[in-house]
Amino acid sequence: MKGIRCASLLSGFYGPMKGFLGTNAPFQADLNLVIQIIMAAALIAGSFLAKRKRYRAHGICQASVLILNLLMIGLVMWPSFAQVQPTLHKVFNRSYFAVATIHAALGIAAELFGLYIVLVAGTNVLPQWLRFKKWKRWMRAELALWSLVLVSGVATYSIWYTGLFR
Repeated sequence: MKGIRCASLLSGFYGPMKGFLGTNAPFQADLNLVIQIIMAAALIAGSFLAKRKRYRAHGICQASVLILNLLMIGLVMWPSFAQVQPTLHKVFNRSYFAVATIHAALGIAAELFGLYIVLVAGTNVLPQWLRFKKWKRWMRAELALWSLVLVSGVATYSIWYTGLFR
């Protein structure tokens, strides 16, 4: 009996199990939305850690969010976006496709930029000429980009699952 319950929970994560936010979204989309909002709050909290000169805690906080986001991209967002890819030639004809494509492009840029920042800030892997000097400017740019990604992600969720913008 335990094996059946566990299997049904796992299939629910990848299958059409109903979400918990009261929309037409599947469970994984609702869970992803909540996790993304929590991660946004963690990024803001991390910026306050940097202002208080708690750079180690700031780095751990921001890098943890970045890694968790990679996991959410792989488990939830990329498989969802796969349904949009075959129709990219019509992408800007309908908001359903356009907002998801914009979100994906911004999200890829933010994730790659975040990984670059972690490499520069937390390792000596990159040569000196690839490292930046003005930390605040780059980190604020990343936070602004991440904010755009969050807004476009909420817009994608709204268009895909609530019918709010149809």
